[in-house]
Amino acid sequence: MKKFWRCFVCNDIHYGFKPPELCPTCKVKNAYVEISAKEAKMIACAAAEGDFTKEDFRRAIEKFTAANPFKVNPDRDRTDILLEGIFSNEASHDLKYCPCRLMSKDWEEDLKIVCPCNFLIHETYQGRDKGECWCGLFIKR
Repeated sequence: MKKFWRCFVCNDIHYGFKPPELCPTCKVKNAYVEISAKEAKMIACAAAEGDFTKEDFRRAIEKFTAANPFKVNPDRDRTDILLEGIFSNEASHDLKYCPCRLMSKDWEEDLKIVCPCNFLIHETYQGRDKGECWCGLFIKR
């Protein structure tokens, strides 16, 4: 079962089956302690600075795609509509769920459709004709 972990040096939060051996933020070895979800949420929320806007998210996913074999769809009108859907899902369900996929109400399953999801394994990306994620926000280069 996945758990929350906190680096006792820099308060980096990790969610997984086990903590990283080396903190990716402060580089201290064996610095994680298991914490409650409530504590993880409080630390993460306290560390957040202001709102994360659609343009912030657009920049984040463009940076994310820079070193990958896919890119953000260059059709700005389409991506604006998709970002509206993603942020609407966040307003309604607290996470940026994919705008074209249905939630199952199973926490672990629904984490799989938080944008960007693992679209590389989906048939819409693997297909030779399309090469895009479910909603078309990401496409092959």
